[in-house]
Amino acid sequence: MAAAADLTDDLIVEILSRLPVKSICRFKCVSWHWYNLITKPEHRRKLPQTLSGFFYPGCRPDQEDNFLLYPNFEDISGGEELPFSNPSLSFLTDYRMIIPKMCCNGLLLCLCWKLSPEDECNYVVCNPATEIFVVLPDSDYHTGASNFRLGFDPIVSSHFHVFQILEGHEDYGFVIGMNIYSSKTGEWSHNGNGWVNEELQVVESRGVFFNGILHLMTNDFKILTVDTEGKTWRTISLLERMRVECFWRGYLAFIGQSQGQLYYINMRDRDTSILSVWVLEDYYGDEWKFKYNISTFHLFGVKDLKFERDYALIAIHPECRLIFFVWKCEDILMSYDMDRGKVSVICNLKEHLYDQFLPYLPYVPYLLDSLAG
Repeated sequence: MAAAADLTDDLIVEILSRLPVKSICRFKCVSWHWYNLITKPEHRRKLPQTLSGFFYPGCRPDQEDNFLLYPNFEDISGGEELPFSNPSLSFLTDYRMIIPKMCCNGLLLCLCWKLSPEDECNYVVCNPATEIFVVLPDSDYHTGASNFRLGFDPIVSSHFHVFQILEGHEDYGFVIGMNIYSSKTGEWSHNGNGWVNEELQVVESRGVFFNGILHLMTNDFKILTVDTEGKTWRTISLLERMRVECFWRGYLAFIGQSQGQLYYINMRDRDTSILSVWVLEDYYGDEWKFKYNISTFHLFGVKDLKFERDYALIAIHPECRLIFFVWKCEDILMSYDMDRGKVSVICNLKEHLYDQFLPYLPYVPYLLDSLAG
């Protein structure tokens, strides 16, 4: 502390801006001066943020009683105010309907339907905290089906990327290529399927941007990875003995990242009341290490619940071993601390749900006034 006392406030903030969130939380306890320094609004914008809550599609009627989708937000931070002015993204004024698709490190990818003509739409990447946004150009490459993922890591680059996964309808939805948009160039690049000789189908709701690389779940127990330039393609095998298939949702597994590691969670095939948690501790070694078994009876107090039918995993906290669930039959958002075995109810979701499980998108604020594009 004697050495730190000689540092200027600006230099302390500069040092703190390079540290993980968990360290910054600890440093609040150093002194009242450090606490005030860290929580000061102009300094807070420069410091790493942690999970604030979840964006999800809300629903409201228009003047003709047609139901329109728009973003809404469930705050879990307990703070006095949200990091943005309006979760419905009212600054996107040219659109009548806005559907949140994916959050990544403070940016939000939305499918936005225009006011006029009503049958046209754009994909838009925006920063809810700064109200800066980029309307993506048409990729000019059309196929039978496609879906989109967002990649952004401000530690690696100030630029974001959007991945358009191309699927051929004549090949039963197998991946046939990838378009990648770069905010640095403002253009799409087209890439063929780099996972050579693989007939792969991507599970629609699974995707993690981690280490500057997109990770995708397939329905045959693999994780596909591709970098932002479409140059490095990799396949990570999962654990065959944990294989359980669900005809309406694909394979019952979840991937996420926390504390710099990739997590894989799956319902056990011999005992569906158990979720197993595995970690890829050596990222380049393809070797999964078992960490936890989680009893669904312990989570919910009810037997015979099925993953992706009665409940859904929606996120892992990026800074601690906390996983988040939606319990459908009770319409509640829950968390589970894997280290302490503690179950917590966060909020009631009765006003949120309109069709099975909504995509609840974990949001970590990005407060800097820039969106490279």
